[in-house]
Amino acid sequence: MAKPRSNSILCIGNDLVPLNLRCSLLREQGWNVLSSGSGYEGVLQFSRQIVDAVVVDLNGDGTEAALIIGELKRLRPEVPVIMLATDEKLLAPGATQQANAVITKSQEDHSLIGALRIFLPPPRVVTPDFC
Repeated sequence: MAKPRSNSILCIGNDLVPLNLRCSLLREQGWNVLSSGSGYEGVLQFSRQIVDAVVVDLNGDGTEAALIIGELKRLRPEVPVIMLATDEKLLAPGATQQANAVITKSQEDHSLIGALRIFLPPPRVVTPDFC
């Protein structure tokens, strides 16, 4: 039996401006979006909420992101995790091993939505019922 979908994505990022823009973009596409401003906070939220996918964007060489992704996968290995990176060549060795996909930020908008559509069914768009 397939698990019920929450139609939700958790975005974890430590830079609030891109995090907020990313969340807005995904909401416009029809997903419910939860956000977290740190890796630690994101893991706590992930352990308490049902989400269908996670997007991780933690600045640096990928070491912190790899630790966070490892913990997310330990908790629920079936949930796809997409890692955003400035440049894959600048990441620490092995930083991307547990991510289901790695997307460079220069191609984020189209690539992120495309990757989510690979892992998830299309979001259910709810249209408001006006009287």
